[in-house]
Amino acid sequence: PTPKNYIMAEGSSKEETCLFVVRILGILVGCTLVGYGIAMLFVGSAQNIRGYIANVYLACFGILIILAEVRMDFLVAYFKFLRNGFGLGGFYIFVGFMALSSDWWCYIILAVCCTVGVMYCGSACVCKDPLDEEGVKGEANDPPAMRSPVA
Repeated sequence: PTPKNYIMAEGSSKEETCLFVVRILGILVGCTLVGYGIAMLFVGSAQNIRGYIANVYLACFGILIILAEVRMDFLVAYFKFLRNGFGLGGFYIFVGFMALSSDWWCYIILAVCCTVGVMYCGSACVCKDPLDEEGVKGEANDPPAMRSPVA
């Protein structure tokens, strides 16, 4: 499974261009979450076990966001909610609020995560969901444990 081609061809529609920009922003958000989660483990910002666990989760969710943005086939097979705009947008909003703490830069992370999440939810609501049309295979591509026994 390889990532989809993200090089924009001539004549791309405005929707494709907008989705490309949102994806790049999403990858940057994922990288920021990974860096923030790992950095806070070593800097000592977390004074208790709950803080350490939250930072590990942020790093893991950042990796999950990066993999979701490059459309890894194995990822969308197991995490089906990342297959459409509503699921991915809701996940961004959830992770944004999870990153919220008393530090000022966490508000920036929250704002960017929620902005990307709202953009994905809005694109799924206003027009046909662009993430469903990208060649992600449906039920036949699901892992054996996820397939329906009658199919």
